[in-house]
Amino acid sequence: MQSTIFHLIGKPGVGKFTIGSALAAATGARLVDNHSIANVIFNVLDQDGIKPLPEGVWSYVRMVRRAALDAIIDLSPAELSFVFTNYLAGESESEMAVFDEAVAVAEARGSLFVPVILSCETPELVRRIVSPARKERMKLIDPVQGARLNDEVPQFSTDHPNVICLDITRMPPEESARIIIDWASSRRS
Repeated sequence: MQSTIFHLIGKPGVGKFTIGSALAAATGARLVDNHSIANVIFNVLDQDGIKPLPEGVWSYVRMVRRAALDAIIDLSPAELSFVFTNYLAGESESEMAVFDEAVAVAEARGSLFVPVILSCETPELVRRIVSPARKERMKLIDPVQGARLNDEVPQFSTDHPNVICLDITRMPPEESARIIIDWASSRRS
């Protein structure tokens, strides 16, 4: 099977990590969750999932992400597949740059790239965002902020030919993973 990079993109609380975990379990892909990268930096801060992050934090996170992506390109076996997760705001050049980095990793590895845009209705997202597991992973747990991001910040979009958009409000993670796998299989050459 061709190496694949699945890029799960959605608002905080939508279920990127949960679906990414199901996708990784079903395919053998390695999960590179955005918090496995960001928490390298968040761990040295007083991060509680509610108060704002300090100014300048994202430049440090970008350095960690760059090191991880370089290791995937330079060191990981060509046959490995990966699941990336990110919250990317729509209509933002810096967020598009993160997406473009993921595309470039897939190209450098000769991997199929499958962007997955995940959405969820706000009441369900607010229910999910307060999960104790999110606090343990240093994720946003403020339901007011989660609702604001879901309702007011534009959804990331791309015209990439392999993109799939899923509303996962009422969809179990394993079903979402199966749909994504089936979609990726249809995109392979």
